[in-house]
Amino acid sequence: MAAADLTAGAGKILIVEDDRHELRALSEFLERKGYSVIEAQNGWEALDDLRNGAAVSLVLLDLSMPVMDGWEFLRRQNDDPAIADIPVVALTASPRVPDGPKITLRKPIRPDALVAVVNRYCES
Repeated sequence: MAAADLTAGAGKILIVEDDRHELRALSEFLERKGYSVIEAQNGWEALDDLRNGAAVSLVLLDLSMPVMDGWEFLRRQNDDPAIADIPVVALTASPRVPDGPKITLRKPIRPDALVAVVNRYCES
């Protein structure tokens, strides 16, 4: 993705989450904070969105999903130079913090922690 594309996505967040209630709750919370949100229910949908030109500042990625989990999404994202530089924050209910993603938020996600990490990568 070209630098101009990343700038066009300033403040836009791709949320990848298979739990529809969690997805809606995250989306609505971030939209109330002034961010634009794109939703995907698995890694395959998320990759498709990004490869078809969705310009985002950040990906919030559930690691445990059907169809394509977060780990496979990360592998494929890193293999694609057009989208490899998009920052990803992993979301997990696992008590063990996984290796790989630079930043991980544990579920249930604390609103203050979510806002802090989103503000780090996005401008509303």
